[in-house]
Amino acid sequence: MIRCLLSEKKFCELVHRKIPMPRDRCAFNLPEKFGTSKDETSSVLVIVYYDQMNIPVVIFTKRSSKLRNHAGEISFPGGRIAACDNSLLDTAIRETYEEIGLLVSKENVLGCLTPTNTYTTKILIFPFVVIMTSKQDKFIPNEEVEEIIEIPLEKLIQSVELDNEHSSSNYQMYRFLVGGHLIWGATARILKNLLELIDNENKITSDDA
Repeated sequence: MIRCLLSEKKFCELVHRKIPMPRDRCAFNLPEKFGTSKDETSSVLVIVYYDQMNIPVVIFTKRSSKLRNHAGEISFPGGRIAACDNSLLDTAIRETYEEIGLLVSKENVLGCLTPTNTYTTKILIFPFVVIMTSKQDKFIPNEEVEEIIEIPLEKLIQSVELDNEHSSSNYQMYRFLVGGHLIWGATARILKNLLELIDNENKITSDDA
């Protein structure tokens, strides 16, 4: 069985070390640097908390089946930049509060994973990793969210597999199937990016044990 050996402290240290926030936070105000307009840019929060058993858990949302784009898919909370946002981080925090009623402090944001494109709608997603010191007692999903899903990190590590249906000669895709929930596409690529950091750290920790 593959396990996540990282404590909450080591997880935070890992993310800070491997995917730190850029010194110039204003860089997130300029999505044009990445060849996209603001209308083609979004940001999400990859929210992790440690439960009472000290097991890391990741929060996802299942999008409403009534939405025009990516209906019924599992994603991280977040969305497109709006005129009221000063940065992409502000966007992710605002959208998360609107979608699930969770107000995230910037002090809990550890870093930003590599931006990832959606291949169908061509949206560039900036994924900010967040650590919550405790789980919120109750989430309040809005009309865009059909379900809030919480999955232990260990189950995600154990369930990753190649997504042959969506892979091509240019792109190798992955998917996660946990408890009947299918995670694929951009969300799976963001998650795979995070899990690769953890897997590499696990190997180091195991070798040192």
